Amino acid sequence: MGQNILDADYAVRGDVIIRASQLEKSLQEGKKLKFTELVPCNIGNPQLLGQKPLTWIRQGLSLLVNPELLSIPSIISHYPSDIIERSKYLLSRLPGGVGAYSDSQGIPVVRETVSNYIGKRDQATPPNPDNIFLTAGASPSVETALSCLISSPKVGVMIPIPQYPLYSALIALKQGHPVGYYMEESPDQYWKLSIPRMQEAYDKAVREGYNVNSIVIINPGNPTGQVLSIENIKKIIEFSQKNRLVILADEVYQDNVYMANKEFRSFRKTVQELKLDSEVFSFHTLSKGFFGECGLRGGYMELLNIDSEVKAQILKLQSIQLCPSTLGQIALELALNPPVVGMPSYERFLEEKTGILESLKRKAQVMYEMLNSMDNVQCNFVEGAMYAMPSVRFSLRAIQAAKDLGMPADKFYALQVLENTGIIVVPGSGFGQQPGTYHFRITILSPESSIREILERFKAFNNSFHQQYKD
Repeated sequence: MGQNILDADYAVRGDVIIRASQLEKSLQEGKKLKFTELVPCNIGNPQLLGQKPLTWIRQGLSLLVNPELLSIPSIISHYPSDIIERSKYLLSRLPGGVGAYSDSQGIPVVRETVSNYIGKRDQATPPNPDNIFLTAGASPSVETALSCLISSPKVGVMIPIPQYPLYSALIALKQGHPVGYYMEESPDQYWKLSIPRMQEAYDKAVREGYNVNSIVIINPGNPTGQVLSIENIKKIIEFSQKNRLVILADEVYQDNVYMANKEFRSFRKTVQELKLDSEVFSFHTLSKGFFGECGLRGGYMELLNIDSEVKAQILKLQSIQLCPSTLGQIALELALNPPVVGMPSYERFLEEKTGILESLKRKAQVMYEMLNSMDNVQCNFVEGAMYAMPSVRFSLRAIQAAKDLGMPADKFYALQVLENTGIIVVPGSGFGQQPGTYHFRITILSPESSIREILERFKAFNNSFHQQYKD
């Protein structure tokens, strides 16, 4: 087996999750543990934690998967007229229905919808649908972009630290070199991107002989939950121009912004406003935002200022995989082209969307407040996305206890949290962190009805842990 496969690591489903699976089996076998159920706070999987799917998407899918329903009056009378009309239109644009292969680049009508969505979002001319590739979630499109960028072990890709481990894992698989640039935890409790830190990381990699050709930006942030200011985005684009870097804009949480003084701004929009020719791959997915349709696997990659020869190679790579799931593609169309004012489904759609986002906003504040009330834990504002990334101060005794077991202190801590509370979090070492610091990532997705009780349980364990390992 290739060393690149052995080197690839994906902490979100790593050792802590393996142990959680063992404990789940013990619970199913009726064994007595310190908890009665597991609480999966390790991954952004909203529907697993109780979020209801959007009615508009599920009604549309039900009709598209089983068009015969459209001819049964007793059933179709339960559907609003707008979703019936949309389903009929989409079926007319789907030769062979959802069971046939689509174009490798994606169903044309869905790419048209994505184009219109981007134009409306950015208040700009929609991109050419030919520059949009539909994929099974955002992850495959990230892999495709990295496949094109990494041509040898001497190619460097800049990634934020902490980072979403998809990037370090894929860079390892492609046998590239990760160039980590540290995010800063400021005294005013924000995560920030530092241009000097970026330049420092870039210069060091170049001195070591690497051809650094691209930079990953995750905004809103995963795992840190930051939302970049427009000024910060401009400076990042200028940095990329100066150093001739392709921008990989991971924007899958663009709907998840919770702070009144922050807003999402796409890299695409800002590059065009600056009238620059920066090369940008941008990614979005049905799994995040307020949609939460993780299992349907729908997403897109949009290319801005990418050479036509490169685009041709991307199409070739996509063709090798035949096509992404047609269900994911259609669900993406329904998500990005929702009912508007005056349509029968609008009020229900708006109520569901607003309810999900307002709940996430409240839970983000609860998470921030509760984590900061725990001994030796400090949490920055959860500005957006679905996660908090608090730091933990460990005593020398705790660090030594972890070392004796051959693991970093934050992994030891996460395993202890799991064994004692059933709460699954991901150790910060799986995302990367400043040397000498320790963190963990926790989602804000637990139901409002139980999130305080879950965090109170976490707090009781945390405070007891630090008391037990007090120097």
